[in-house]
Order: sequence, then C-alpha cells, then structure tokens
Amino acid sequence: MTPSGLPGIRSIPFGVHMCNFYRTREELAGALVPYFAAGLRSNERCIWITADPLSAAEAQGELQNAGLDVDAAVASQTLTVRDYSDWYAEGDTLKGSDVVDYWLDEEKRALADGYAGLRITGNVTFLRPGQWETFMDYEALLDRALHGRRIVTLCTYRKPACGASEVFDVIHRHDCTLDHPDEGWQLLTR
Repeated sequence: MTPSGLPGIRSIPFGVHMCNFYRTREELAGALVPYFAAGLRSNERCIWITADPLSAAEAQGELQNAGLDVDAAVASQTLTVRDYSDWYAEGDTLKGSDVVDYWLDEEKRALADGYAGLRITGNVTFLRPGQWETFMDYEALLDRALHGRRIVTLCTYRKPACGASEVFDVIHRHDCTLDHPDEGWQLLTR
C-alpha cells in the first residue's frame, strides 16, 4: 500500500490502475498534484505525461506551488514531466505494447535505483477520431500488466469529451474510478 495523496482515500495498493474523469484544468490539477506529492514524499519515482489542458511546464508549476522542490526532483530523475507526444504517439500510430513495456522497464529501473515503486499518469485529450479502440486495447493491456507490480497508475479523461459509451469503456479497463463528489475523494470499484 502507498498513500494516495487525496483527501478521503488514505492509501492505494501497488499494482492499481485507476481512472478519473474531470471537466476543468483545476479539477485535473486538483487530482494529480496531491497524487504526485504523495508519491514524491513516499520515495516513488514519478512520471507525469501531460496533455491539454495542462502542459508539462504548467504541471511542474502546479507541483512547485504545492511546495515541492520540482527542480531537485527533476534533476535527480525522481520526477519526470513530459508532453504526451514524447510518449504515446509516433505519427498516427499508437504504440500500446511498447508503452506498456516502457512502464515495466521504468518500474525495474526505479526499484534498482532504490525507489519504493513507480507512480504514473497520463491525460488522454490527445486522442483523435479513430484512435479510441486502439487506446482502449492499450488500457486493457496495461491493466493486465500492472497487477502484482510496484506501480500505481492514474489515467485521466476529460468530460464531456467522453460520452456514456466512452465512460463505460474506460471504467471497464481500470481497476477503479476516482470520484470527487464533495469535499473528499472516493474509489469506485468495478
């Protein structure tokens, strides 16, 4: 188990693959900043893959505003914040299995470097029409690959870009959904 960083959810298990639906930039930052702050404070290697509405520079600024020494974390490679184009896409083709292999290699590297585990996130606003099914295949592959690993993952999806059918797809490819109906957070399991 490792701290979630989110009020209302004390801890989450390693190997969990979570999703969250947000509407605004503030809601996105409100989930991811405490999530990563908890990971950094728990000696986890953290990788944040950004996409609209929060760029890599803005994400680093949000972490800095939360009182974290982002420059030191980046310099020590404890924290990596990169734009999605460096990660998920090569031209018009998503590389799902390559990305899953990358995460598993990063976990091995993190553990070998003395970290307690790996904490990752990716925001999927970069998807274009026609890529949804391929990306859902990647999410299913990732969900299977993470069980029993020292990795925690939070995938973020913007509403209303995700309709009912897409929300159903996402929920069924993740262990649980983070929800923020009031002052605290809660985990909804499938």
